[in-house]
Amino acid sequence: MSWRVVARKDVRDAARSKTIWVLFGLLSLLSVGYAAVHSYLGPAEFPAFLGGLADVVGAVVPILALLLGYKSIVDDRTDGSMFLTLSFPHSRSDLIAGTLVGRAVVLLAPTLVALAAAGAVGAVRYGTDGAALYPLFVAATALYGVAFLGVAVGLSMWTTVDRWITLGAFGVYMLGVNLWGGLHSFALLFLHRFDGAVLADLPDWALLFRLAGPGESYDRLLAAAFDLGRAGRYVADGAPVYVDWWAAVVLLLAWFAVPLAAGYRRFRSTDL
Repeated sequence: MSWRVVARKDVRDAARSKTIWVLFGLLSLLSVGYAAVHSYLGPAEFPAFLGGLADVVGAVVPILALLLGYKSIVDDRTDGSMFLTLSFPHSRSDLIAGTLVGRAVVLLAPTLVALAAAGAVGAVRYGTDGAALYPLFVAATALYGVAFLGVAVGLSMWTTVDRWITLGAFGVYMLGVNLWGGLHSFALLFLHRFDGAVLADLPDWALLFRLAGPGESYDRLLAAAFDLGRAGRYVADGAPVYVDWWAAVVLLLAWFAVPLAAGYRRFRSTDL
């Protein structure tokens, strides 16, 4: 299929990028380095190590995903190479599917290697109690990264203005990783006339709003796998069923799919 040709080309092009290798080398260094020094930062137990590692990859993997995807389409449009690609028997949908698959491979392969190395070091240093569920942590991290990749590729299809794409990628990172909880709290306070009591006893619908942030959904998946205490509000007695772990999966898939669909709808009708 022609999208496979595009994907293979995308992987080869990315493999020749020194910047990409430097970034993933940094991820490996941070992950394995954290595994080596965790005992100085917290209890020398595998679940505690995993919680700290989740903080590291939870901040770094979205950056890598956004950097891989945010100019994946627009660069080909602005330098004219897209015309050459589409002159072969490739449709626009083939181009997008191949680019997305290729970038996902480039994102996930080194990330999985880095996490496997960090997990091995962690198991040796902190024991294997809880390590059997480590693949679930890796899978949750992969889904988390792919969600941001979908946002980035969607942005790259939406416009050819570099400034807006860059600002959009930066804004998505800040909102999804750092600011969602603050936005959620402010919205609740505003709706309840700044009565702080609402933050201590969140309405059920507000829990779903909170969970909708990609960082929150990632924490919810980790809580389901390891009971890390990272998302206690979603596993407390009386928490509604629609903030269970499966809802976090659905929301991360939505972060992946909705920007892609919106970007492709605009890209499909745009005069290249």
